Amino acid sequence: MSKVILQTLWQALQQEHQGYAHLHRLLQHQARLLTSQDHQGLLSHNPKQMALTRQLAELAATREQLQASLGAASLEQLCQQLPAALSARIDGRWQELQQQARLCQALNDSNGRLLASQKEWLEHHLGVSETVYQPA
Repeated sequence: MSKVILQTLWQALQQEHQGYAHLHRLLQHQARLLTSQDHQGLLSHNPKQMALTRQLAELAATREQLQASLGAASLEQLCQQLPAALSARIDGRWQELQQQARLCQALNDSNGRLLASQKEWLEHHLGVSETVYQPA
């Protein structure tokens, strides 16, 4: 197994881990902006968040390519092929990364529900139905 590819994979996991930590902070900030109905703040915030999610998708693709180049369909499968100490280290980081991703997904879902409820409230109070007004 290539030591260089394993090191590159570890670095990719580290970057992905840091990226999800940053995304979590951005999602928390987005929630504050949504709650305070700071539309100007959202206009400047959302492109940063979208850029980070694109970067995370690229990192995930890189991780998948690296593990495939090592002959593994998944990180779990790769860890089964590694020495115990290295396997534990990579698996531990992978578990942390998955937990961060789940937290980000839950926060993103919450932000989406908040945005939907604000839209419903506005439609109700403005007397606008979805058949009359549909955003582009």
